[in-house]
Amino acid sequence: MAAAWPAPVQLSHPGGDVFLTISLHQNYIEARWSGHVTADNIVTAAKVYLSLLHKTPRARLLNDKTDATGDWTEANDWLEFEWLPKAIQSGLHAIAYVYSNNMFSRLSSRDLIQRMTPNIWIKDFNDRALAEAWLLSHFVPDKAIGQ
Repeated sequence: MAAAWPAPVQLSHPGGDVFLTISLHQNYIEARWSGHVTADNIVTAAKVYLSLLHKTPRARLLNDKTDATGDWTEANDWLEFEWLPKAIQSGLHAIAYVYSNNMFSRLSSRDLIQRMTPNIWIKDFNDRALAEAWLLSHFVPDKAIGQ
């Protein structure tokens, strides 16, 4: 992690290029992905997100994969069966999910969203602004859940 939370946290590939920036907003946490993303990157990032969620609970996640590429479908079993229950237990209630235009990333995302839908409020978008508006307008402020 490149910075102390609540400053934005960046995760990088060994070569130094940033693949994820996690930012704390007043009512949600934002995960903004960029560049080529692998299943290992997804798992690493999900573990970091859980750690940050424990420090500063937020019921909402804006997961923005607009600038991401790559097939990371191999991470979806772990995300569904390991990560999601822990995230829900830690207070996550809703995810606004912004698709990448990259076909491989989009297919990985669609598979994950289908898996998560029965367990959490999740909605997919092609536009970040619409995703943020949905997330903020459809769910109560975090202080209502103990903040």
